Amino acid sequence: MTDIHYLERPDNRDLRQIPGDYGLPIIGNALSLAKNPLAFCDDRFNRYGAISRFAMGPSHVVLALGPENARELHLDVGKNFSSAKGLGHFETLIGGSLIMKDFEEHRFQRRLMQTAFKKSSMASYVEHINAICRNTLQPLLNAGEFRLGGYARSTLLEIAAQTFTGVAGQGKDGAKLKTAFENFIDGFTFIFEINFPGFRYHRSLQAKRYIADFIRELIAEKREGNDGDILAHFCRERDENGQHFSDYDIVENFVVLLFAAQDTTTASLINACYELGRHPEWQERLREEARALGKSAIDQDDLAALPSFEYVFKETQRLHSSVPLFPRRSINACELSGVEIPADTLLMNAITYNHILPGWWTEPKKFDPLRFERGEHKQHPFLFHPFGGGAHKCIGMHFAQMVFSIFMFHMITHHDIQLRPGYDPDWQYLPMPKPKDNLPMQLVPVG
Repeated sequence: MTDIHYLERPDNRDLRQIPGDYGLPIIGNALSLAKNPLAFCDDRFNRYGAISRFAMGPSHVVLALGPENARELHLDVGKNFSSAKGLGHFETLIGGSLIMKDFEEHRFQRRLMQTAFKKSSMASYVEHINAICRNTLQPLLNAGEFRLGGYARSTLLEIAAQTFTGVAGQGKDGAKLKTAFENFIDGFTFIFEINFPGFRYHRSLQAKRYIADFIRELIAEKREGNDGDILAHFCRERDENGQHFSDYDIVENFVVLLFAAQDTTTASLINACYELGRHPEWQERLREEARALGKSAIDQDDLAALPSFEYVFKETQRLHSSVPLFPRRSINACELSGVEIPADTLLMNAITYNHILPGWWTEPKKFDPLRFERGEHKQHPFLFHPFGGGAHKCIGMHFAQMVFSIFMFHMITHHDIQLRPGYDPDWQYLPMPKPKDNLPMQLVPVG
């Protein structure tokens, strides 16, 4: 049985035996990592190998690259790694959520979410998602240039309002809720906890309180009713003793779920449209599959007839992973890639770098969705892992792919994605990658 006292121990900062450097005074390597995680990881890998040390502000961290280290951290057969302590930097923002729990406590809380993401539950969400995507895209068709980011985010927020909470429309407080989400998500790039007005960490805490209050007000009604939305499933779920989960557990997990479902899927849509705009042959392939269905909307069973949608989704995640990095902290002294790792050491694996590792992928930086038809990703179980793995594998991964496919179906069936000639954006990489300008584009009718 794992000793829970590891949660009370401080981080180990003595990594002198591990190759690497700590970058600049005070901020460490934070700027280099944030500027371009891929370039940062590639540089470390070439200079130091799979294991190296670096600093994020006051934290000393071991970078453990490659699919084999991803396997060790995700599967954690020896119970050597803590997600709660690895994500400790964000405890004040998401400390009560599933992703911040370890072992038995994680299994207990994961039960809260399971019913909401069963196949039968997800099938009931499809009609709303189709309608929202169709209504959002309608005014953009043949309407000149627009920036996809804002529209995609509004669409996902509307889906969250209806599919997640059963509230039709964003209501009079919709703009405030949208701003709250933006401020909450923005907070995940903080280095120091500066809780004063004007700092993003402070704005993020304020935003979380607003979102939590919004959710908390709905719980009693959802618990007593028979609604089929995701929040209702959460509120009616019971633990092994037959007791409802606490309001606190529901709120903490729902806040993180809203963040994961909205912003990661928004980034996936933006990045997919960027790649499709540069590869019109793939637009035509998607269009042919969509039109072959002969339908104006799709349901869950139609996804099997749209394999290219799945390939594009996966290739977009490979090149632009919505979760570029994932952290853990060692509980016991252990070994990774033949290097001794002390107990209580912060660790990080770069999903985004594993997805382009030379020697594993054919032309790793090329957009080639057919690599998933060829099974290139199957060379190692953790060569491609955009949704994590093991006990902490994302419970909403199939929901995210379903929303992506429905949105793309309504966008691509009768319209062509066109980017500006020679478009070459500046990129934001953290907390998730996307063009900084939110992708200016047009939707032009095709016959």
